[in-house]
Amino acid sequence: MYSFGKRLENLRESYGYTKKDVSLKLGFTANVYGSYERGERRPSLETLIKLADMFDTSLDYLIQGKTNTSDINSQFEVNIIHILDKYNISNLALLDLEKWKSLSKKGIEEIIHHFEWTVEKTNTKTTDY
Repeated sequence: MYSFGKRLENLRESYGYTKKDVSLKLGFTANVYGSYERGERRPSLETLIKLADMFDTSLDYLIQGKTNTSDINSQFEVNIIHILDKYNISNLALLDLEKWKSLSKKGIEEIIHHFEWTVEKTNTKTTDY
């Protein structure tokens, strides 16, 4: 199980923030915030609340690492939204749950295969993917 500092680091990275970004949002120096991630200092309750709000997570998760299904789903949704924003993706057809429900197991396997093929092509840089 991750420590508080590691959970904080993972949340920060999942949002694409630098330590400096978070520090500025909280009104701290980068050294103060960095000391939270390194486990050298503990934030105040007020700062914990700000961090939980910033990362759209619960205090239970932030402090103790306790999650429930709704927390996991919420974090997944936040990560998806962040990725869509980052790459300026406005066509949300892939997220249409009704379309996914209509697919057969073979149809989903084909989508996974195509996705893996696209990732492989991107990583080999033989195309403009």
